[in-house]
Amino acid sequence: MEDPKLKRPEIVSDDSLVLYSNQYSYYCQKVLWALNEKHISFTKYEIDVANDEHFSEWFLELNPRGELPVLQKGLLVVPGSSPILAYLEENYPKDKPLKLPRTAGGKIVNLKNTLEKLPIGVITMGSFLHPRTVVSPKSPFVQPVRYTILERDETTSGRLRDYAKLFPAFSEVLLRKADFHDRKREVLASEQYYLKLLDILDDVLDNAESELARSNDEGPWITGGEFTSVDISLGCLLYRLYVLGLEDRFWTAGKRPELEIYFNKTMATESFQNTLPTKTSLLKTIWLNTPSSYKAGIAAFSFSSMIIGSTLLKR
Repeated sequence: MEDPKLKRPEIVSDDSLVLYSNQYSYYCQKVLWALNEKHISFTKYEIDVANDEHFSEWFLELNPRGELPVLQKGLLVVPGSSPILAYLEENYPKDKPLKLPRTAGGKIVNLKNTLEKLPIGVITMGSFLHPRTVVSPKSPFVQPVRYTILERDETTSGRLRDYAKLFPAFSEVLLRKADFHDRKREVLASEQYYLKLLDILDDVLDNAESELARSNDEGPWITGGEFTSVDISLGCLLYRLYVLGLEDRFWTAGKRPELEIYFNKTMATESFQNTLPTKTSLLKTIWLNTPSSYKAGIAAFSFSSMIIGSTLLKR
């Protein structure tokens, strides 16, 4: 068990926005994208998830669930990507609004709600547990890192129960989280369940494909000419599927041509590129999460070859 007694960072001032984030989190990426799109000034604090900083006492005081992202402004604390996005829209409305237009139809509203409810963590871990479902995983989710993540995931519920004893004020939440983690692992062990989840994703992306085809004459985004929070949700989903190595199943080779065009166009935007880790950061992450048995082989060739496939990386 890692030492959770990490010091709280002294970076908060009364007027500044602070985002507690992790560069590989889908939910953090959504918030980062919105902040960049709206040109809002903020300070980002990178949480060391690999060393359980999100289960340290100071962070549990911000979010007892130990989950990211968390936004803080003075004494105000907003946990979770959806509440944060709502807060930004309400308090920074003039900084490029991301709300759906009033003219948005029911299908777009339903798509927005569905995208927000997708179990991204389950989709991610399932791709590690059932590798035959993926073709070409990208950084940071290359084979050695996936192995390390899976190995660490096996001990998560035990670590949560240890932290519950260490921090009694948060024990109830942490114990519930540990029980949920055990149930999730049991369900995810079934490849049949995971394949059904991918089928659900097919339905979601079919709806997105239809909406993109409909909005073609109005503009480049899913509601037409205006970039909205639905584009953030859909764009982040497509990027996560891409780095997991699932793009061939869902949109390449003419499967969903509108979605493929949208993916390439969206990923090229400056505001999205600003959400990505640098190549240096990726290399460091891969190296630190690579088991020793893999490192011996890696030393025999250029380590940078592990990230050649990630053409969307921030330069």
